[in-house]
Amino acid sequence: MRAVEQQIEPRKTPKQGRAMHTVDSIIQATQKILTDEGYERASTNYISDVAGVSIGSLYQYFPSKEAIVASLVEKTVVAAAETIREELLACMGLPLEESTPRLVRVLLETRRENAFVFLRLPREMPGFRSVSRQLTTEKYLHTTIHSYYMQHRDSIRLDDLETAIFVTEHMVIGCIDAYLDNESPKIDEETLVEHLSLAVLSYLSS
Repeated sequence: MRAVEQQIEPRKTPKQGRAMHTVDSIIQATQKILTDEGYERASTNYISDVAGVSIGSLYQYFPSKEAIVASLVEKTVVAAAETIREELLACMGLPLEESTPRLVRVLLETRRENAFVFLRLPREMPGFRSVSRQLTTEKYLHTTIHSYYMQHRDSIRLDDLETAIFVTEHMVIGCIDAYLDNESPKIDEETLVEHLSLAVLSYLSS
């Protein structure tokens, strides 16, 4: 297990502007190659060419392409989590009936915008499923999500709040991912948001 961790851990963290720009260029180039040409084409030499940096500069920060992909996943998840956190905070004082559709909608939007990381990578690169399970928006947002549920405690009839959080998170995200993955022509987004919101509200009030 330690060998796997060493393979995907960055060598060092950039601290200066130029170094951060180099790392961002490497990550962006990797995403472009993965999206357009697939994982097998994403050699470190090819990534450095597309990024416009030397292979030596690449290896200063990343020991392997796996490490670059792991950083890409982390960067995407953190950005998505911040978007969701903002909506959670904005919904703290709203009734559940009003806030639930808003939160379902922002989850749908962030997962659609980042479908490459949330859906394609785990499917096309099985070796990264364990990384994807560790780097999730839910884990980054656990404290904020718990605060949101506590803010609405009077409206939630379930005694076991941790289980309620777990069930609602996976119910919503699972349905959204299935919807995006299947590109279902039978359900429009507003219908999906409406029905998922009803399912969540019914469950929490049961």
